[in-house]
Amino acid sequence: MPPDSRKEQGKHPTRWTKGTSGNPSGRPGKGAEIRRQLMDLTPDAMRSITEGIKSGDTACLKIWADRCDPVSKTTMPTVEFLADTTDLTRFSMSVLAAISRGEVTPDIGAHIINAAASVARVAEIDEVRREMKEILERLEAMENDKS
Repeated sequence: MPPDSRKEQGKHPTRWTKGTSGNPSGRPGKGAEIRRQLMDLTPDAMRSITEGIKSGDTACLKIWADRCDPVSKTTMPTVEFLADTTDLTRFSMSVLAAISRGEVTPDIGAHIINAAASVARVAEIDEVRREMKEILERLEAMENDKS
C-alpha cells in the first residue's frame, strides 16, 4: 500500500546524483565538421560572388571588398602637450587649455580627461583599502591591548 502523504513518500529516486553531470565530457563539438563543409563550399561561393560582381550586383561587390580590404579599426592618435599633473583638476584644465590652443582635438581631449578620471577612481579605491587596512590593524592592536 502506498504512503498517504508526500512527506512519507520521501524523495523520488533520480538517475543522477546531485552535482554530477550526466554528460561529463560535454556536448561533442561540431566546429571541425562545419569548417570542413564551409571549405568545400568556398570555390562555389567565390564563383558566385565573381559572377555577381560581373553582373553588377553591389552586394557581391561589397562582400568582395570587405574581404579583400577590410575596414581598419580606428586608433587614437598620439598627442603631446604640457600638462600640470599635480592633481586631477589642474590636469583637466591643462587638457582644456591644449584643446583651446588646437594642440588636441576635443574628442581626444575628452578621452584623455575620462581616462584620468578613471585612474583617479582606481587610486581612490586603493587609498580607501589602505585606510581600511590601517583601521583594522589599529582595532586589532586595541583589542590585543585590552587582553
